Amino acid sequence: MKLIADSGSTKTTWILLEGNTLKSTINTCGLNPYFHNSESVEAVIRADLAPYLVEYQVKEVHFYGAGCSTTYNNNMIADAIRVFFRNSQVFVYHDILGAARALFGNDQGIACILGTGCNSCYFDGNNTFSPIDSLGYLFGDEGAGSYLGKLFLGAYLKKELPDDLRKSFDMHYGYTLEDILNSLYNKPSPNRFLASFSLFLSPNREHPYIQQLLLRSFQDFFDTHILKYDDYQKTNIGFIGSIAQCYSEFLLQVAKREHVSITRILSSPIEGLVDYHKTDI
Repeated sequence: MKLIADSGSTKTTWILLEGNTLKSTINTCGLNPYFHNSESVEAVIRADLAPYLVEYQVKEVHFYGAGCSTTYNNNMIADAIRVFFRNSQVFVYHDILGAARALFGNDQGIACILGTGCNSCYFDGNNTFSPIDSLGYLFGDEGAGSYLGKLFLGAYLKKELPDDLRKSFDMHYGYTLEDILNSLYNKPSPNRFLASFSLFLSPNREHPYIQQLLLRSFQDFFDTHILKYDDYQKTNIGFIGSIAQCYSEFLLQVAKREHVSITRILSSPIEGLVDYHKTDI
């Protein structure tokens, strides 16, 4: 059996595959190595994954994860997995490779991620190439949930929001300045805290201010990422992630403005990765 994992900063989806048959789906929290250490990864696997699997039946583990972009991070995740799946071959890949395989299989294209965080790459069918590094929520994540939250909260704290939006936000959340700053600077996973405000933006997407915020955010993603690729207007481009799926109409507006054709938008790469691993590796 193969165990395939798609891990973002918020959630990890694990799929148990026997031959071409999907046997089970298990969800745990996200296991981004920039927000977890080996002990916390082991704790999540022990409590939320291992009880639902028979260890000796799993022969291969394929883990695609946000933050799995360095040898150190990949080894940390792999070692934690091997604690429980001692007889398995364990492969850890960056989530952008997972997005590319899910979107294009073995074909070429520009793969983009817009979820809690963002990333992009050119995929030649085997390898990925990125002209810009993914810099996380402090210096990057243009277009992603954390970026949307940062733009919106910044406007709220600077008293730049229209009165109707400010009143609605106050009624919905009731946050004080201390609450917000404490969540950003003292509590774990500030990127997830920022991204959580998409739950407020989505039902208010018809508001002109929110529409302009969304268009600005996606334009920033295009300027920072897509426009850096050679021949981007002639290349297949696909998006994966909850933000790309939720706000696809705004994403498509920016793509049209830049004379770009988006060929596919998926909320999650897991279905495409299951199809990929049915026939590959």
